[in-house]
Amino acid sequence: NIFDMGLFYTLFFSLLIAILLSFFTCLGKPKTNKKIMITFTLLLTFIFIGNFIYQNLFSVPFTIRVTSMAGQALDFANVIFGILLKSILPIFLFFLPFIFLMFKKSKLIITKIFYFEKKRLLLSFILLYLFTLAMLLPFKNLDNSAFRLYFKQDNLSIAIKNFGLLTSERIDIQRAMLGFEPKIEIFEKEEEKKEVTYNKLNIDFEKLIAQETNETIKSVYTYFQNENSTNQNEYTGKYKGKNLIFILAESFNSFAVSKTLTPTLYRLTHTGFQFNNFYSPVFLSTTGGEFQAMTGLVPSTDTLNEWYKGNVSLPFAIGNALKQEDYQTFAYHNYEATFYNRTNTMPTLGFENYYACLNGLEEEMECNWVDSNAPDDKELIEVTFDRYKDEEKFVTYYITMSGHFPYNYVSSKRNYEKVKNLPYSNNVKSYLATQIDLDNALKELIDQLEKQNILDDTVICLVGDHYPYALSLDEINEVANPKRDEQFEIHRSNLILWNNEQEAIEINKTAGQIDILPTLLNLFGIEYDSRLMIGHDILSEKEGLVIFSDMSWITDYGYYNANTKAFKKKNEAIELKENYVTEINRWVNNSVNVSKKIILNDIYKKIIESIGE
Repeated sequence: NIFDMGLFYTLFFSLLIAILLSFFTCLGKPKTNKKIMITFTLLLTFIFIGNFIYQNLFSVPFTIRVTSMAGQALDFANVIFGILLKSILPIFLFFLPFIFLMFKKSKLIITKIFYFEKKRLLLSFILLYLFTLAMLLPFKNLDNSAFRLYFKQDNLSIAIKNFGLLTSERIDIQRAMLGFEPKIEIFEKEEEKKEVTYNKLNIDFEKLIAQETNETIKSVYTYFQNENSTNQNEYTGKYKGKNLIFILAESFNSFAVSKTLTPTLYRLTHTGFQFNNFYSPVFLSTTGGEFQAMTGLVPSTDTLNEWYKGNVSLPFAIGNALKQEDYQTFAYHNYEATFYNRTNTMPTLGFENYYACLNGLEEEMECNWVDSNAPDDKELIEVTFDRYKDEEKFVTYYITMSGHFPYNYVSSKRNYEKVKNLPYSNNVKSYLATQIDLDNALKELIDQLEKQNILDDTVICLVGDHYPYALSLDEINEVANPKRDEQFEIHRSNLILWNNEQEAIEINKTAGQIDILPTLLNLFGIEYDSRLMIGHDILSEKEGLVIFSDMSWITDYGYYNANTKAFKKKNEAIELKENYVTEINRWVNNSVNVSKKIILNDIYKKIIESIGE
């Protein structure tokens, strides 16, 4: 934003980098110095281009702490090539400094830098650095201020908007090497009502705190101890004993639901539970959406890297929770089994029976996709249903692939005849065609359940991993009604929670992916402790809250944009308590920090072990 302090800080921090790099181009002979300067310029160019491509691919900036995802990006070489083709102008602009250096006239500027006195450069750097840091101080107590981002908060997306890419990446590398422990702020706990039954376990936090010597772990225990539990309600145990099929649908979004094109999706979103204010925030692409829905926690790069190792205990994850109720657990994916380290992460969620391409399913379905073919979600259902249909109780997790970009003729050809005459651009028509694939898969699933006489005994839960971010906002708004904005409403979607015997129930609370797990645990009558998750049962009395990757948020009362630091009420007549925005901001920061500490310190394992003592 041209009128934001972030631009001011970015200019000064960038000037610091320029001075420092200039210093290194003054240390040798002129020819050597020029080679150093050209090397620095090329390096910077490729850093920016790499981040540009990564941002386009995963909708988040690249961080050194998630190098495993960078490796996954190489699996989409054709998509990367498509991004490059569409981005010739921006990439050319990135190369302009290097091109400038190749002209003879640039030698005049280079010569002046080479012979600039080294001591003056270093002195200029020190003075400017101190001045820039001093400029952060007046705003140090403001929510999501540049000061807090520089010293206390860990959020790369919003840091880039305050300091620029290079300084933010430097801070990221520094924290990756030296470690970084943001503090958790403890709030005063509200008194629980005696007449209400809460979703909580008998955990002796006083004992845990007294025995713990690690201050980080102790702070998490203290946080849990002061959290308010969610109430059990009229829906507690509504689905107890029923089967569960959970579908993480690639790029599914509510604007793809159509009575004519996707009748099964339309049926399921207009019956059962109808969540009218549900959002699927983008956190690190599909893996972030999966982590939110499966754990009830907020993802981060450090959190996901630790989870990928497969050594984390997640006793409340739906597979583990239902396994304790004698359910058989299954998971299937119509793409490579090892993608996002799922051969490690599926067991942590309770799904030992995990099959995908290259670990079993390639013998039964098409996995060798070529330029003329793409994954088919219906085929995934057809080849896996018989594996669990005869189980007395089962929970099956599907990760679909048909909706993945690129959106072109290859991905849409199975359904292209149904969309070719729609009044939309080609990318949009292709995307809608992929969602017909998803709809066909759902129809196949329901038909098979009905044929097996277990439809009434089965619950279907479906959520998108993220909105189809390969489409531009303008392309999305060709279809979306009402129109979406790029900050909040672009993430609006549907959560399907459906059983054939259930009447339609409308829920207007604001909710997101991290709320799915606690909602399911309550509906299936599983004993759990609601204080141990960031998400909350959507059907409880707890206020709704959706957290976005840049620390913006939505509640039942309004929208907070962390980039502009502006809060907008949903209804101007609403009266909010004093410091409402500050309190929610602090809670959002806690949510990210606590989620990270839970995973990095394997907190759940320690707590569950303490219950058995």
